[in-house]
This record gives sequence, C-alpha cells and structure tokens, in this order.
Amino acid sequence: MDENKGTVEDGNIEETGKVGTQANQNKDEGKAEKTYTQEEYNALDRKLKAKYEKKYSGIDIAKYNEWVESQKTAEQKQAEKEAEYQRILNENKSLKNEKAVIEAGVKKDFVRFVSSEVSQMEGDFSENLAKFLKENTQYTSTKEVIKTVGTSAKLDGTTRTENTTNQIMNDIIRSARD
Repeated sequence: MDENKGTVEDGNIEETGKVGTQANQNKDEGKAEKTYTQEEYNALDRKLKAKYEKKYSGIDIAKYNEWVESQKTAEQKQAEKEAEYQRILNENKSLKNEKAVIEAGVKKDFVRFVSSEVSQMEGDFSENLAKFLKENTQYTSTKEVIKTVGTSAKLDGTTRTENTTNQIMNDIIRSARD
C-alpha cells in the first residue's frame, strides 16, 4: 500500500501517510510586529488624509445631505419626528422635575441626583418627592435666610433701623394680635 494513502479496517479509516505541517503553522510566526515612530505615523496620516481629500473634494456635503434626506421614506421621516418629539417631552419632564426638586429646598449639589431617584419611583412625582425628602433629610438645606430691610451701620458700630412701610404695617398687625 502507498505510504500517503489510508487503509480501511472494520469501517474505520486509518491514515498512515505523512501529514504536512505547513497548514498547522502560523504564517505570521517568527515575524516581528511592526511598530511606527510618531513621525512615521504622522506622515502616513497626512498621506491618507490627502488621498481622501482628493478623492472626495468634488462632493458638496449640503447636496449629499439633501440627497440622503430625499431617499428616506415617509415612515422614516415620521419616525424621526416622533423620536425628536419624545426626546423633547422627556427633557421637558426632566426640567419640570428638577424645578420641583429645587422648590422643595434640595441643596444645589443634589438636585439632579434627587430628581433622578424620585423619577424612578412608581407613582406621582410630587408625592414621591415629599416621601423621599422626609426619609432623606440630608439632601435638604435647613438654613433660613433672614433679610433685614432698612438696617445700616452707624460710624460708632451700632446699627440703625429705618421704619419702612412694610415694617410699620407688620408692627400694627403684631400689636393687634396681642
């Protein structure tokens, strides 16, 4: 029997020939990986950029975009409009939620976080916000700003209060309650 042919014994094929090892070897084996210096890379980059600028120099981008737009079907155009509409609705809802969070007295640094957390809760946003802030008081500011109207400092360091119309009215109302 020939050395490169197989034999059949009991239905099984038994090969006795020499098998080439060329297919089993990696063709790239033994080759060093090519590395480039920055100068070589920059030169190659400039060369490719010039090639593609030359290739596409006659193309008017505005006309191309117009052509692409004309190729769209009515369904595609409607889907794009619907997607834009949904994006605007979501942005509007997000801004309204952030406004509600700010009005609830949440610290500036936590407005987006609290808005995001409350938005993910099931149910009404306002109710969820009140519940969330009741359970997480660390996000609200407790400082009250007291503004005094009509107070100025004298040269001797004492303060002087001027009676304004609002202050006079408040004094009258307070004295009426007592």
